[in-house]
Amino acid sequence: MAKPASAPLKNGEKLSRIRQRQKLIDACISALYLHGPSRTTIDKVVAIADMSPGIVNFYFETKAALLVAALEHLAVEFEERVQVPLEALRTDPVRALPRLIELYLDPEIASPRKVSVWYAFWGEASSRHEYQEICGKRDQAFADLVRDLMARLIRQCGAAHLNADSVALGLIGALEMTWQDIAFREEADIDRAAARRRCVAYLESVFPDCFGAAEARPAADISPAAYASGDVYADLVAAELTLAGVPAFALARDWLGFQVAARPAGGSVARIAVRAAERDGSVAYADGEVFDWLAIILMPVNDRAVRRVFVVPRRVVDAVASREGTRVVLNADSPKIAGYEGNFQLK
Repeated sequence: MAKPASAPLKNGEKLSRIRQRQKLIDACISALYLHGPSRTTIDKVVAIADMSPGIVNFYFETKAALLVAALEHLAVEFEERVQVPLEALRTDPVRALPRLIELYLDPEIASPRKVSVWYAFWGEASSRHEYQEICGKRDQAFADLVRDLMARLIRQCGAAHLNADSVALGLIGALEMTWQDIAFREEADIDRAAARRRCVAYLESVFPDCFGAAEARPAADISPAAYASGDVYADLVAAELTLAGVPAFALARDWLGFQVAARPAGGSVARIAVRAAERDGSVAYADGEVFDWLAIILMPVNDRAVRRVFVVPRRVVDAVASREGTRVVLNADSPKIAGYEGNFQLK
């Protein structure tokens, strides 16, 4: 005997069910943020949603199906709010790339709650298959889009010496490190403007002619006092090292006393502290700080025409520095420092 057909739902009922399903997904995202995939339970989800456990079975056959729906929701949201707008700007990389940074770090996309869920799925072994199934092709499409924008920009700026893959990887890495930082913070503690500046500084350091070189700005906008030097300039140094053939990345936070990690060919990891010189040309560090190299950035202040970067071995830094209490101070204009200008291959 044939099963009787269900009566068609009215528009109001359809809308109600859509809202209930979305409420469960939102509650699941909150539970994942609080507990992680393995410790998220149906009971925890419905408690957050303030709904009965039985309602979950109406929309999702299993807990796994609910978790997958939560990840799918985030993936679709990212695609619609970040990738689709960028596709419309694909032929204009100078507009598209700063817009990419803005969209990627938007609080609606990059909230601690949502970012934590992304990393929970990505990092937990039992969830990696689901992540790859839902996000693998989307991640590749996003990487391809950024690479295409970089290739277009390289042609547009006449920077044929640059490699689109490497430059795209550098920007994606800067954005990812910023997301990792966001995942461990409360919203009130996130300085999104500073995060955007750090990523834009990467573009400016690689494409100064296309994005307006930092040296073309008024000194008031670029003085070391304007930003926390280790945070703002770490991406710049990491980008220059990578472009010179030394893979490097900026740390999301100064957990270890240095701001950039790099791996020279055939060598061990190099720990690089980053300092922007004060107006008098001096930089300082604590006597007990741990680093192998010091990257000193001289910004265009007063009579300086261009930005200059020196990457100096620790032994040289210690030899020319002077002690002032608990601080170690050196003059970046010292003749012994001059030979290390542009030393991005860590020679």
